[in-house]
Order: sequence, then C-alpha cells, then structure tokens
Amino acid sequence: MKKTLFKALSVLRAFLFLLPAVVGLLLYWILPHYPAFTEAVFSRGIFRLISVPLGMVSSLFPFSLTEIAAVAALPALVFLLIRFLRRMKKAESRARLMAKAGKAVGWTLSSALLLYMLLHGLNFNRLPASELMELDTSAKSPEFLQAVCIDLAQNASAIRKELPQDDNGNVMLDGSITDVLWRAGQGYEALEEQYPFLWGVVNRGKRVHLSPLWSYTGITGMYFPFFAEANVNTDQPACDIPVTAAHELAHTRGFAREDECNFYACLACFHHPSADYRYSGYLMAYIYCSNALYAYDQELWLATRAYCSQGMQADLLQRNEYWEKHEGRVQEISESINNSFIEIQGDDDGVLSYDRVVELLLAYYEKEALV
Repeated sequence: MKKTLFKALSVLRAFLFLLPAVVGLLLYWILPHYPAFTEAVFSRGIFRLISVPLGMVSSLFPFSLTEIAAVAALPALVFLLIRFLRRMKKAESRARLMAKAGKAVGWTLSSALLLYMLLHGLNFNRLPASELMELDTSAKSPEFLQAVCIDLAQNASAIRKELPQDDNGNVMLDGSITDVLWRAGQGYEALEEQYPFLWGVVNRGKRVHLSPLWSYTGITGMYFPFFAEANVNTDQPACDIPVTAAHELAHTRGFAREDECNFYACLACFHHPSADYRYSGYLMAYIYCSNALYAYDQELWLATRAYCSQGMQADLLQRNEYWEKHEGRVQEISESINNSFIEIQGDDDGVLSYDRVVELLLAYYEKEALV
C-alpha cells in the first residue's frame, strides 16, 4: 500500500509542472459561460491586482521592454542551448540532465500560459462593451451610417486645420514622438468619471525603434501582457500614431476584443485635450464607417467625400500609399498568425473582428444623439 502511494505521489510530482497550464485551460473553458462573474471578479479584480503593479513598474522605463526582450530572445536561446550541450558532454547521467532540462522548460511554458491568461486571455470573456455602456448595436439604416460618416468627416476636417503639416501636405504631430506617446492616456482620464471601468495606470505608449521593419508585418501596435506594455509602431503615418497608442492602452485596461479596443481608442481620442489625438480618432472612425458605407452603397459613400478637407484627403492617400508599399508575403503570414490567434481566443471572426467597431460607433452616436 505504501509503495503504491509512494509511486502515485512520485508520478504526481513528476507532472506537477503541468498544474499552472491546467488551471489556465480550465479558466479558459469555464469563464466564457459566466461573463458577469468574469467581469466582476476577474477583469475588475484579479486582473487589476496583477497588472496594475506590473504596469506601474514597466511605465517607469522610457523604452520598450518588449522590444528589448524580442531582440534578446534569440541570443538568449542560443546561449542556453550551447550551455546545455556543454553540460551534456560533462554529465555523468545524460538522462537525468535531459529530464531536469525538460522539467525546467515545462515549468516555464506552463507558468507562461497561466500568466498570459491572467494578464490578457481571460479578458476576452468579460461583458461586452455594448452592455457596459448600454449601447444598442442593432442594425442601423444606411442613411444613419452616412450621417455619422459626414459628422466624423466634418469633425476631422475642422480639427485638421489646427494642426501643422509637412512639405508634402501631410499632418504632423503636436510635439515629439515621446511627448505624443506620453499623452496617450489623457483621453481615458477624461472618460473615467462617466465610465469607471476604463480606469488604468498605464497612460503612456512605448516607441518601437524597429518600427520600419515592423511595418512589413502590417502591425501598427502591440500589447505585451507580460510587461503590461503598450507598444506603438512609430514609422506609420503620423495621423495613425495617436489612435494606435489609445488602442493599445485599452488592452492595458483589461479589454481584449479588438473591435472594442478600436472603439474605446476612438472614444478616448474624441475626448482627448490634444488636437492631434482628436484628429486621429475622428479620422480612424471615419475610415471604419466610410469603408462600411462603401461596401453597402457607393453613391452614399461618395457624398461623404465632399466633407473631407484637402488635408484630410492627403492623409488618407498617405495611409494607402504607405501600407501598399509594405505589402508582401511577410504581411500575409503575419495576418494569418494574428487571425489564428484571435480565433483561438473564441472570436470566430478573426481579424474581421476589428471592423465590428462600426456597430459600436453607430450605437454610441445614437445613444448620445450626435447626429
């Protein structure tokens, strides 16, 4: 009996490294069925307990910890592999060393899975933005969509006049990249009293110095949950940088769905005290809504273009030319990976989920009677 118990405990001990992964996967399977519980206990409780101190520490560094980790990852893996092979040559028991190394890798991967779930993955299962903000996302008429597009274009065009532009007629940001990214959280601060769930401590975006290469993947920004860090591609057109920073900050506040982060980013930009953020938010919202209108009725869409100022149209052209220049196989692979990643989280629309922001924008315009 004792021998059997001892063997059972030995087996259990040998596979103990799987425990974090098992906990993470159980939460992944169970919480989607209880969004209200996930919202109250996890997203507004456990997630904040872990991410807030992590975000406070990472925000102290003026550079992207994510970028440093990405650059250092390959040399670190090569170093560990060489060290392991050297120890294998000297080891008396190679099987024991292999088992020890395997267990270390197992603990690392298993713990990383649980930590990812706690810092991001489980937020896919919280209450949707439509419920949190009491928005009616039912289908709206094409005429209402057109009216929203016109209002967005008018706002963007008016704000565009306040901003400087370069020799090519494209908008310039109000200050250095560092200054602009420092101001990323101010739009959320303006919304926190009305929507307390948008509260957060990470209020700055981080510049990625490898942005020129990053653009070939089609990535404009990235939230890295292990550092609670909002990383921004600063090589993209200036008009997109503020709203991208606001999008990544939405992730740091516990929102995982891409359509909702797009929506919150636009909303935060609308209420931002800086003109460059307001312009970026209205421009991005116009792009999403006008694309939806174009897909439905090109004549209605064409009528909205008359409300786009010359400067606004120059920025739209710059965006198209920039991303066309970076199209290619790398971007296709990157989008495929991103699509699979989003689908794994339980969103069957994959990257198409980014476009659902239109439903939320229309519902917000209707609730606030903005048109």
